[in-house]
Amino acid sequence: SASPWERRAPARLLRSRRALHQDEDMLSSAVALIDSQSALQSILVQVQTARALALDIETINWWDRAAEKVALIQLAFREEAATRVVIIDALAGLDLEPLRSVLESASIPKAIHNASFDAVRLARHYNIQVFPIHDTMLAARRSGERRWSLKAQVEAHLGMLLDKREQRSDWSRRPLKAEQLNYAALDASCTLLLYEHQLTLGLRGEYALKKPTAEPQSLLPLEPLETDLLAHATALLGIVVELSGRYSPGQLAVSVGSDRVGLAGWIVDRAIGREADIEEGIAREGIARLREDGLITINATRHLEATSLGVATWKKK
Repeated sequence: SASPWERRAPARLLRSRRALHQDEDMLSSAVALIDSQSALQSILVQVQTARALALDIETINWWDRAAEKVALIQLAFREEAATRVVIIDALAGLDLEPLRSVLESASIPKAIHNASFDAVRLARHYNIQVFPIHDTMLAARRSGERRWSLKAQVEAHLGMLLDKREQRSDWSRRPLKAEQLNYAALDASCTLLLYEHQLTLGLRGEYALKKPTAEPQSLLPLEPLETDLLAHATALLGIVVELSGRYSPGQLAVSVGSDRVGLAGWIVDRAIGREADIEEGIAREGIARLREDGLITINATRHLEATSLGVATWKKK
C-alpha cells in the first residue's frame, strides 16, 4: 500500500541568526493526514514505538462549551533520525478509542504547550486521560520566564520566528488547505523541539489533569480561580467593554498575545504587566468563561460585545 507520509516544508517559518538548533529534518517533517479508520489503526503501530510524543489540537466553537469540537489532533515524534507528524482529522467520523492506549501510556511522555487547554479537551470530549504530561508552557513559567506562548518560547530558545496567521483558520472546512496542514504540523514539531531543549536544561513541566467538575467554575466570585486566569479575564473583559463589537472570539484570542498596541494593548499591559504574555489557550479559556458568566456575548456578526453585567463589572475595576 502507498505510504501515508508526505514531506512538508515549514509554513512561513523564518530562521534567525541566533538559532540554537540546526535540525532541518525536524523543520521539514514527514506528515501523515489520517482521515480513515484503517489509516488510524495502521499509523498507531508506528506511534506506539515513540520515545516521546508532542501533542497539539485544533478546535472549533471553543467559546461555546455545548458546541465546541476538536477538529484536529496532531502527534509529533522522532523515528530514528526522522521526524513524523500525524494529523488526525477528528471531524472525519473516526472512532478515536484506539488513541487511548497511546495517550494514556505511562511509558510515553507527552509534551503539550498549555495542557490545561489541550489535555482538558481530550478528556472532556473523548474521556482520554493523557498521561504523563510535560507542559512546556508550565516549565517555562516555573523557570521564572514571563513570556510563555509557544511563539515566544520558540523564538527565545530555538531561535525561530513563527508566523501564527493560520491560528485564525476555519478548522471545520474540508478539505484543509496546505497552509493549515503545514501550520498544524509545525506547531507540534516545535513543541517537540522545545520539550527536548527543556530536558537539557533540567526544567520541570509535570502536569496532572484535575478531576472534572459537573459545571464550569464561574468567574463570579473571582477568588477561587487561578490568579493568572483572573488577570487575563479582566484584561479580556476590559477590551470587549471598551472596544465592543471589534473582535470575533478567535481574533481576540490571537491578538492579545501578539498585537499589544493601542487601547487594547494598554489594557493588557495594565492587567498583567508589559513583559508578560497572554497565551492563546488561556485567552480562549478566559473568553469562554466570560461568556458562560453572562459578562460578554456574541452578536449576529459573530463579534464580541459586553453585556450590562460585563460593563458594570469592568467599571468596578
